[in-house]
Amino acid sequence: MRAALAAVLLALAAGARAADSAEAVATARSAFLAGRYQDAESAWRYLSELGVSAPEPEANLALTLRDLGRHEPATAQWLKASLLEGADGFAWNQRAWSYLATGRQREAREAFARGVDRSSSSASQAEANIGLGLSYIADGKPRAASEPLLRASRSGPYAISVAAQLSAEAARMTGDRQGSLTWLRQAVETDPANFEALVALARALAEAGDNRAAWRTYKKVLSYDPKDAAARAAYEKAGRYIVGDLDAAAGVRRASRPVLNPAPEDAAALPVSSRTIRVGLFGAPDGRPAVLTRAYAMSNGPFKVTSLAHGIMRDNGRAYDQWEIVFRPENNLVEVRDASRNILFTSKTPFSIVPDGERGSVLVKSATIADQVGVDPGDREIRGALEVMPNPWGFRLVQVAPVERYLIGVVSLGMPMDSPPQALRALAVVARTAAYWAIENRPEALERCDVLDDDSTQRTIGVGGEMNSAVAAVVDTEGLALSLKGRVARVMQHVDSGGTTEEGSETGEPGLEHLVSVQDSARPTIPWRTPVELERFAHESPAEGLYSESATVDTPASSRWTRVLDGKELRLRVERRKDVGTIRHVRVAGRTSTGRVRAVEVVGADGSAFYTGRKEIEELLSPGSLRSNLFTLQPLMDGKRVARLVVWGAGTGHGLGFARQGALGQAGLGVQWREILRHYFPRLEVKDFLRPEKPKPVVVPGVGPYKRTLDFHKQPKKKK
Repeated sequence: MRAALAAVLLALAAGARAADSAEAVATARSAFLAGRYQDAESAWRYLSELGVSAPEPEANLALTLRDLGRHEPATAQWLKASLLEGADGFAWNQRAWSYLATGRQREAREAFARGVDRSSSSASQAEANIGLGLSYIADGKPRAASEPLLRASRSGPYAISVAAQLSAEAARMTGDRQGSLTWLRQAVETDPANFEALVALARALAEAGDNRAAWRTYKKVLSYDPKDAAARAAYEKAGRYIVGDLDAAAGVRRASRPVLNPAPEDAAALPVSSRTIRVGLFGAPDGRPAVLTRAYAMSNGPFKVTSLAHGIMRDNGRAYDQWEIVFRPENNLVEVRDASRNILFTSKTPFSIVPDGERGSVLVKSATIADQVGVDPGDREIRGALEVMPNPWGFRLVQVAPVERYLIGVVSLGMPMDSPPQALRALAVVARTAAYWAIENRPEALERCDVLDDDSTQRTIGVGGEMNSAVAAVVDTEGLALSLKGRVARVMQHVDSGGTTEEGSETGEPGLEHLVSVQDSARPTIPWRTPVELERFAHESPAEGLYSESATVDTPASSRWTRVLDGKELRLRVERRKDVGTIRHVRVAGRTSTGRVRAVEVVGADGSAFYTGRKEIEELLSPGSLRSNLFTLQPLMDGKRVARLVVWGAGTGHGLGFARQGALGQAGLGVQWREILRHYFPRLEVKDFLRPEKPKPVVVPGVGPYKRTLDFHKQPKKKK
């Protein structure tokens, strides 16, 4: 009897303990997401005292202490976690990073060496070798760093860029400038968004006296970060030493004449458009078309010039006539000249070059842009009309074209040339939806642009870059767009979700509640519950079953990436907003339920600064080039100063809505385009906005009209 009672009491105690554990884990997770790390610390300490092992309380407590900036206590917890039975390479690597964060280089190397031995994945081995190399660099032993960094680059595709960046730093420390240049080029080639490697490459090229290459590289640096005063000064200095045309030095895209045939023999029917879209050409960082002072225009067929103010100005334009459009600052006039430089007309009001026929195009050549930073100056051939809009500083150009023909360039640029047709069709519907929504929600501006031709909404490309498969995708989905309650929905698209798309309601931006988080995988997984699970997700290679892993990608870095930021460069960017003094700590101040970062806090000796939202966080950590806000941070200290900041990230883009790499993977597995869209937009429907269904007549139930029945037969007389 007593034994049975004891068993019952033990079972009840175990049940209560399990309930307490579950509640503590939920409390810790909620506090972690909100950035309330002290509350999370209390919950994990409670679990550690309970003696439970399932949610790894020591490891989670260590990460919480790290995010609080308490690196010594975090090291003690990682020491416990790494000595537990079954501790793997990840635990040993994190123990090593905590040593490295406090300047204990020798102990860090010993732990990283154990991490190599205990790792069961190539990503974990690569991380350990990167840590070894970084510890040698921090210890002033660059020659010893070469071997582990070389091993890291061979361990897998995701570590190549950061390993090459650190190898370049080690080579530079030994005086091997040529070797450093070689490594930096590899770092940028394998991850073009590795901003730190790009800046280092620009400086190395300038020091080597290769002004042309340095000028090109600094131009790219400024396209990411136009506010970098030092980069702009170096860019202008290098440009002064270049002889000849700077555009030629930059390798700008050029075209001699239009390529679109206005009357092909085997002409297929072009998609029908019920709407016209206005596309600002040469999109600039300020969200408007760039200001031009000179450009050349050439149509592929006969054309006319029209103006709202004057009607038809010229109606005798001939195919392949090259006209020069030039701004005269002395009188604020825009002159239009022929090939012999004869003035055809002048104007201070907008005018349009309108080709004849539905296959008409205009080639814009050799544009002179007032400020090229962040602008693609290459030639572009556009379908539809070209509108020239003079202003006091020059003129802006706007493409006016049927939506369906504009979409051909968008779809062509959105996916690789050999993409499956089903993926292209899905993208065509998403792009059309975005275009329709932009038209209906056009911001007030003088140019009346619905979209720009840059990445601000969806990038487009000239006729020369169009693909036949993109034309087919647009034609096959003609007029179809995603709708919410019968109206055009607002949709978003990005490159790679990293495994899970974002929840629109958690972005803080109104009107995105219909974008829900979905797992971008053929194998559903349990969402992360603890900081350790999120940290492992960011450090490890992508899990099996991700749709993006079935797609052809330009660079593996779009899925997983690592960045090593310099503390001094980080402080310079912080000082653009506020001088907080020496940076003591950098921490995530809030996350969404998918783990994406909402806010980052920089704690300095003289104050702190908060960065909220993707744009602000990107400007802090990696201007214009932060692949996504799904990341974790590991500060490395030099005394009380943040010397470096290691960022472990997943995915590319904001993570909202349509994941292009995931769509490619699904289409490659045989999924149809409607199912792809249903996966990413479960709350939206595909609607034909070109040919809407006619409403069916409504039948109201009730008593019908009175019917009178006449009997023409003679009724018998009634007997008296």
